[in-house]
Amino acid sequence: MSKLWLVTGAAGFIGCNLASTLLKRGCDVVGLDNFSTGNRENAARLEQKYGDRFRLIEGDIRDPSAVAQALEGVGTVAHLAAQVSVQKSIHDPVETDSINNNGYLGILSAAGKAGVKSFIYASSCAVYGDNEALPLAETEIPAPMSPYAVSKLSNDLYASAMTPLIPGMQITGLRFFNIFGPWQDASGGYAAVIPKWIDLCRAGTRPVMYGDGNATRDFCYVGNVVEAVWKIAAMESPLPHAVYNIGTGVGTSLLDLFDVIVAALKARGLTFSFEGPEKQPWK
Repeated sequence: MSKLWLVTGAAGFIGCNLASTLLKRGCDVVGLDNFSTGNRENAARLEQKYGDRFRLIEGDIRDPSAVAQALEGVGTVAHLAAQVSVQKSIHDPVETDSINNNGYLGILSAAGKAGVKSFIYASSCAVYGDNEALPLAETEIPAPMSPYAVSKLSNDLYASAMTPLIPGMQITGLRFFNIFGPWQDASGGYAAVIPKWIDLCRAGTRPVMYGDGNATRDFCYVGNVVEAVWKIAAMESPLPHAVYNIGTGVGTSLLDLFDVIVAALKARGLTFSFEGPEKQPWK
């Protein structure tokens, strides 16, 4: 495994967790982030703890000069930077395509030219759409329902087309499900129901639950995502190009999720003035 990694979106939720683990395990990390959604506190925490072993470049993945600078000497790329809000993609599909497709393709091509050995990128379970064949397998036919989902499916197609054109670089896509864990922004657009509900409960505000609460999601701890990235990069025999689901394979209903959050907070001494969430119809 290369000792020097590039993590795009390193100041974001998943990126800062990945960078932290890489640094703990002896790797050096270059972070590329324009802070459109990333948190400067995440980057500052890594800089303070690891010094010059973590080098942050503030720049856009669509800027060829920033990308070229970030790739110098890098052997492994974890490309996590993206516009991840479904709602934003609906309101501004052109900007979403620019970031998620043009930015992705630019850094993928530049990584190949720079001699990167492993390129691991974030895809999404959103490519499957509203599919009831649970648990979902990678063989399910994609049916994206938003510009964001289309952009992630396009990433997968580009990876497949580019693999034979860059034979020296392993390209692996990871279709993330609902990731949660430390440093997740409750106000962010990425699967933030868990931190949102925790923050509301701690503030004594009754959370809103849309629907009857029986809808399920596959909630996956961010540490599992980080471990998957690590193991893929560490493989002596590289995987053939493909995309892989990263989740638990187990659905958790929103009602069960709420009960788990309440129980955990009560165990820490928090009291509640409400019995359950406020249920509202799906918007």
